[in-house]
Amino acid sequence: MPEQTRQSRKLSAKPKARAQKSTPHPRSRQTKATPNRKAQTRISSDERRESILDAARTVFVDHGFSGARTKDIAAEAGINEALIYRHFASKEELFDAAVIEPLERWMTEYHHLGREISAATSAETQMELLTRTGSAFMREMETIFPLLGLALFGSGDYGRDFYVRRVMPVLDMWAERTRVSLPKGARGARLDPRFMASVGTAVAFFMVADAHFRNAPFDNAEAGRQLAELMLPMFERTSGR
Repeated sequence: MPEQTRQSRKLSAKPKARAQKSTPHPRSRQTKATPNRKAQTRISSDERRESILDAARTVFVDHGFSGARTKDIAAEAGINEALIYRHFASKEELFDAAVIEPLERWMTEYHHLGREISAATSAETQMELLTRTGSAFMREMETIFPLLGLALFGSGDYGRDFYVRRVMPVLDMWAERTRVSLPKGARGARLDPRFMASVGTAVAFFMVADAHFRNAPFDNAEAGRQLAELMLPMFERTSGR
């Protein structure tokens, strides 16, 4: 039966034709293409710089200046090491930007409430202001403690240079603010204002250090209150003086 044979051949040929037509349309291939990851993760130069600084602070605090490697900083930031040098010429420059500059900003911008405390008309108001500024100081000290400790003790020759050129002038500035804020006849006016500025800073630093190394929670509000109790008598006027 020739006619039946021809029909059977046509039927058997149809699946092959369908198979050839099942090739995905070019448009469907485009929709399944891998997305451009680089375009998704692209950030501005300023944002990239900040991410490098954040990573650098983490690595510097963990390993110190000498032990920190730009390779580790790049890994922490999730970038190629060469990208660091597009923003910073050296590890020393990166250390300054990540550690030293934030400390300098904090030390110079901290709001000293000495004048307001001196002008207060009651011991209760003075105590309130002292507690507020003491708690804020403790909170800030807790934040910058790892960087301050690193700058002073974990950066080789940086420590002495940082203290002489950057910490001492700030202490002198705080001492002058303390001097002009204390009324004549106050107990604190009889003390060296630089001594008072150093005492307040040292108390905050070592209270934070104690909690840090004991791995204990730090209550900056309570610490600020106790520092206020310590400082309040310095604003009291002595009789006959």
